[in-house]
Amino acid sequence: MQNKNIKWIKRLLLSPATLVILAVSIVSCYISIRFQLTIHHNMMLFGLIVSFPLVFALQSAFKRRDRALEYLSIFSSSLLSVSEAFKQTNKMSKHNRQTIQTIIESLQSELFNYLQTGNDDPTKVLSSFSQVSSFIILDRDEIDDRLKFRIGRYMKDVYDSTHYLIAIKTHGTMVGTRVLSYIFVSIFPMIQAQFLLNTFGPRFPEWIIYVVSLITSITLGALILIQQQLEDPFDQDGLDDIQFEKFSILRNS
Repeated sequence: MQNKNIKWIKRLLLSPATLVILAVSIVSCYISIRFQLTIHHNMMLFGLIVSFPLVFALQSAFKRRDRALEYLSIFSSSLLSVSEAFKQTNKMSKHNRQTIQTIIESLQSELFNYLQTGNDDPTKVLSSFSQVSSFIILDRDEIDDRLKFRIGRYMKDVYDSTHYLIAIKTHGTMVGTRVLSYIFVSIFPMIQAQFLLNTFGPRFPEWIIYVVSLITSITLGALILIQQQLEDPFDQDGLDDIQFEKFSILRNS
């Protein structure tokens, strides 16, 4: 985990967004100090304009991640219940027991692979869940009616949670909010130095303006990177991405 944190910090400092923001901030500071360009206005108002869409986009991404964890928990527990229900029948042959467990593990693998990569067709992933129903129909004599009812109830939760997870994977947060946050974050480093020069003026050395501007730029770059990584909590590209191994039925069985 420590290596992952170090890797993330290096990625933050060397990310294109952070490097561009830092370069713009340094150039803006130099020009503002060189020509004594100042903006006589309260910086707080513009700071709110910059932070509001970015914070809103971050909150939306966090909510999507929490909702994904909720549905992934429902999926895992329901599919595990289906697996255990098949194990409880005494009529089923050993071959069929192994067959249905292989099918169940394959369903989980297909969904997890789609969530991580997004390469497969979501309708194909959903249609693959019909294998359980087909197995019950073909081998209905080996499964009593009470067990069929239980499996059907658990499979409904599996279907519902799978649909929700695919929807979260397919649809991101509001595009307009993300665009606004990127626009304002790009504009802010250009005029931040003029606000700082007006605030500090001749009372502080010039390097203070550079330091404050660079700290703000790194912070904005970090927030942009966090938002981009949270936008897809399944792709294993961020510190807070979902750990699929924690939800595997193989781990819980």
